[in-house]
Amino acid sequence: MKYENPKLRQMLAAEYALGTLRGRARRRFERLARGETAVRSEIRFWESRLAGFAVGLEPQSPPPSVWFSLQHAIEASRPMVTPIRRPVAPPPVVTKAEPPPASAWRILAGLATAAGVVLAVLIGTRVPLPGEHGPAPAVATAPTPAPALALPPIYVSLLKLPDSDMQWTLALRPAADEITAVASGAYPKLGAHSLELWLITDAGPVSLGLLPTAGEGRLKLPANVAGAQLTLAVSLEPVGGSPTGQPTGPVLTSGPAIKAV
Repeated sequence: MKYENPKLRQMLAAEYALGTLRGRARRRFERLARGETAVRSEIRFWESRLAGFAVGLEPQSPPPSVWFSLQHAIEASRPMVTPIRRPVAPPPVVTKAEPPPASAWRILAGLATAAGVVLAVLIGTRVPLPGEHGPAPAVATAPTPAPALALPPIYVSLLKLPDSDMQWTLALRPAADEITAVASGAYPKLGAHSLELWLITDAGPVSLGLLPTAGEGRLKLPANVAGAQLTLAVSLEPVGGSPTGQPTGPVLTSGPAIKAV
């Protein structure tokens, strides 16, 4: 698989964070992430972006049928032993238990694994066992939903330079006054220049610093930056950035930073 393709890496990182990348493909991607900082940063970006979707979800209790289904599966998986003939004499008293065969250990291990999975699902919302009855409530009342956890806002953006495969995955965290920029690809026309990131405001462009051309970089975000959507731009500047505090070279690309959390 061509992992050097930036778009493929983004798709794999998104699937990895979402949990839909499984099996050998997931293990290969984990090995790639251990050796490359850019891949790990891409994974962190998607984990931060997708984390907001879990906020406000109410916990769901599995129905009592889950327990009965598990019990039925355990009973059905027990091996049945049928004697070939009726013994003539009663069997001798066994003073020392013989260890079960290897197949029995495999069955018991499988049952323990299945029980562990179900117990993990039921943690926090205990399902009554068969025959267990709790005190009947005097008045049936609707459960009070837990308050949603207020997370610091995070803005995300993807900026790509035209006529090249150079692009950046950006995560803006106003609460930390920080921007994380992960670069991929290359810009053939860069030469002896720097690429500078700008925040477009009503008062004009504000420099956010120089973008990395490889790997991951961190930039300073001005205080009190917030809104439903922010606009970013990238300009080509002399080495070290604009000497005037305003864009002096051509603006190569621009795009929104959308609030994800």
